[in-house]
Amino acid sequence: MPELPELETTVQELRDKIVGRKILRVWTDFGKMFRPSFAEFQKVVVGQVIKDVSRRGKNIIIKLDSGHYILVHQKLTGSLLAGAEIKNPYLHLILFLDKGQLALSDLRKFAKVVFLENLEDYPDYKNLGVEPLSREFTLEKFQEILRQTRGKTKKVLMDQNKIAGIGNIYSDEILFEAKISPLCEVKNLKEKEIKILYQAIKKILKKAVVAKGTSVSDYRRPSGKKGNFAKFLKVYQRENESCPRCGAKIKRLKFGGRSAHFCPRCQK
Repeated sequence: MPELPELETTVQELRDKIVGRKILRVWTDFGKMFRPSFAEFQKVVVGQVIKDVSRRGKNIIIKLDSGHYILVHQKLTGSLLAGAEIKNPYLHLILFLDKGQLALSDLRKFAKVVFLENLEDYPDYKNLGVEPLSREFTLEKFQEILRQTRGKTKKVLMDQNKIAGIGNIYSDEILFEAKISPLCEVKNLKEKEIKILYQAIKKILKKAVVAKGTSVSDYRRPSGKKGNFAKFLKVYQRENESCPRCGAKIKRLKFGGRSAHFCPRCQK
């Protein structure tokens, strides 16, 4: 599933391509992805001008000149693509603009497109936690989150109601950077470890944004190109490979429906 760096990359590139463009018509072959319905979506968005593109957690938010919003959650295999004429076998939504197109590609058809009058009324938006690259995400804020939380470190990092935007890929990489086990209970973290973990969150996410995200599966940038962070991955999807830090074999564990990749020697 695309995470914060992939979504941030998508926002940055879409702003250059679709802001100021008018929506002339829309097409879909999969009406089930729309909330409340494709008919309502089509009725409202056609004729509107795109005023802005932003991100909140793992959601892409397109603001229209009417003041309404299109919220896109790409789920497991979704990618937003923009260009003059988009060719892709998995397109399920196309917005035909006065210059170019905006399309949603989704192999597994899990993506969700929601038309909203008020973002704050939408539970999947208003219940999101702090943005980890925002000014509000201070060390003190992180400490407060951990004090109020119980559970294993990886699970807490991925809790979207606590911290928005981190998923499987970056939780693995952050914890490796911090030398902390994904199975460690947050209540057992020492003050020094919390600071190191906080710094690792900032470092890994910023580095991944610069690299335009990670394309280990279906994620593509709006241009159709891959992200470049895969070459920097230290543990994610590297089961049984040698740890780049100590040489031990990287392990993969499943817990709570999730996978965790980590070094059993480096990460305690």
